[in-house]
Amino acid sequence: MNTPLEPTPEAHPIRTFMAVAISEAIRGKLTEIQARLKQTGADVGWVAPANIHLTILFLGTVFESQASALAAAADEIASAYQPCTLEVKGLGYFGRAQSPRVIWAGLTGNLQPLLALQREITEAAKRTGIFPDAKPFNPHLTIGRVRSSRRAQELLYAMEPCRDMAFGPLKIESVRLMKSALTAQGPIYTLLHESRLGAP
Repeated sequence: MNTPLEPTPEAHPIRTFMAVAISEAIRGKLTEIQARLKQTGADVGWVAPANIHLTILFLGTVFESQASALAAAADEIASAYQPCTLEVKGLGYFGRAQSPRVIWAGLTGNLQPLLALQREITEAAKRTGIFPDAKPFNPHLTIGRVRSSRRAQELLYAMEPCRDMAFGPLKIESVRLMKSALTAQGPIYTLLHESRLGAP
């Protein structure tokens, strides 16, 4: 059963993204890794454990009518896919070794259904007048964003033993339309709509 979209005034744009939720077991293991890496003293903005997720598509600021149209399209798209399971495994980073930018946990397994789902949702977003980031989709779970090069090499050294670490299975059963409200304490995410895979 799909969760209805919360009403939002048309004149009030919202910052949104599409995502897959992770299990509490995976969240707990990634939180432990964050705690270990924090000990390096590197200048990293660590993602709050409750906010760790698999981003399918960052939509940016949209209106309620666009969000509603995309939610309806996502329901139809998701219904044609069956739930699947990937493995959350290994740590890595985006950027250069001298200046890493993003610390992430990777995904392994048969990624093709997820990639196809993401492509369809991207095309649906464009049809509603939303034009998301054109960067290639690279599935991962962001756990930290590096703010400066301070002790960055110590951070990468501490990550080495975790390059092939297994964090557990990620069962993909739905895609979520999320609202992101930026605050001084960090972003607050709110579920707007959930489209279940294989739903009639």
